[in-house]
Amino acid sequence: MKLREMKKIHVLVAYTSNFGSTSEIANEIADVLRQEELVVDLIDLKSNSDISSLMKYDGIILGSGIRMASWNEEALNFIKINKELLKEKPLGVFISSGEASNPDTYEKAKEKYLYRILDEFQLMRPEVIYEAFGGVFDFSSSSNYSFLEKKILQRIADSSSSGFVVNDGKLNDFRNWQLIREWATAFADLINSSRLKEPIQSQSESQV
Repeated sequence: MKLREMKKIHVLVAYTSNFGSTSEIANEIADVLRQEELVVDLIDLKSNSDISSLMKYDGIILGSGIRMASWNEEALNFIKINKELLKEKPLGVFISSGEASNPDTYEKAKEKYLYRILDEFQLMRPEVIYEAFGGVFDFSSSSNYSFLEKKILQRIADSSSSGFVVNDGKLNDFRNWQLIREWATAFADLINSSRLKEPIQSQSESQV
C-alpha cells in the first residue's frame, strides 16, 4: 500500500516595508498560514536580505511597499537573484500602495506594480497568485512622510470620483483585512493543491 509522506509544508513570507503598513500585512498573512497548519518563516528583507537557501521552502510569498511609484529595492533584488527558483515553486506576490487604496486607481496599481513585474521576470503562471492591497495615508502630526510624499498621496485622494476620502491631519488606514486574510487562505489552498500533485512514495521508501 502506498502512503503519501506527511511532511509539514514550509513557506517563506519575505517582505519590505516603508513605514510599517506592509510589515503588518505580511504578519497577518503569516498568521493565517500558521492557522492553516503551515510552517512559516517571516523575514524582513531590509534587515535580512541574505537568505541562505530557498530550496527548503515549498512555497514563497513576497511583499513590497511602494514608495515614489517604485518597488522597494530589496524586494526587487530578491526577485532578480532568485527568479529561476521562483519559477519552480508556488508563489504569492503582493504590494501595498496608496494607488491600490483608491477604487479609481486600483487596477492601475495592479498593472504598474504586479503585471509588469511578473511579466518582466517571466513569473506569470498558474502557480502564482498576486494582489494589490491598500495602504495607510498617514497625515497625522506624527507622520514620517516627506512633504513630497504627502503631496503625492493627497493628489491620489483628490483625483477620486468614487467617494474615496482621505482625512487631513489623521491616520487613514485603507487596508482591507478581510481581503488580505482571504488571499492568504487562497495561497494555502494553492500550495496544498500543488503538494497533492507531487509523486507519492511507497511505505518502505518513506521509512528509509
